[in-house]
Amino acid sequence: MASSGSRIKIDWRRGMIPLSLLILIVLHYGLGAPFWVLATFCLWIPIYFMAIPYYRRKKWAEFERSFARRFQRGEHKTLLEEYRKQWFLRRFGPRAEMLSRLGLIYSALEKYREAEHAFEMAMDATDERVPDQLLFNLANVKFELGKYDDAMQIYLTLRGDSPYQRAVRTQMALIDLHKGARVEQAVNFLEKQRDNASGSMRMRIDKALTQHS
Repeated sequence: MASSGSRIKIDWRRGMIPLSLLILIVLHYGLGAPFWVLATFCLWIPIYFMAIPYYRRKKWAEFERSFARRFQRGEHKTLLEEYRKQWFLRRFGPRAEMLSRLGLIYSALEKYREAEHAFEMAMDATDERVPDQLLFNLANVKFELGKYDDAMQIYLTLRGDSPYQRAVRTQMALIDLHKGARVEQAVNFLEKQRDNASGSMRMRIDKALTQHS
């Protein structure tokens, strides 16, 4: 989903060159600015449209590699510190992707309110269709916050062929248990899924089944 702020930002960027030409005309013919002033003013064009995009791609690739490696190792506090140091990427980088990574860090640190806020901001910053991964992560955070109706609503928006569908069905069964709805059906489903689950999902299933045994 694209917010109105995103659309205004895109339109403003498209008008930067015509606006700059207008400023050059005013500087030259209206104010009689010398050539070196005009040349200096024109430097922003290659910097903004060539140098910054190149540096952004380079920094983003480096951050992505570091993020994947450290997240897998469980170095979540270190990642949060690194994220806060990435002022250039937070200012000029892919905003939706950066906020999504921040949400993942907060989720891993069990700071679910902060994660919820980061994921929702990432959704607002997304220009096209919101990726299933982002929706799935946001729904999981709402689940952890006990916002089961909100989580269920988001889970139901995921595509039928989404790679997260199996985990989604498990999460929705857990929500049913928490709400006391379709308990027998949810228990039967979770018992079948328990052997194939691992990590935090296995622990969540075991806890839910124990409470309803």
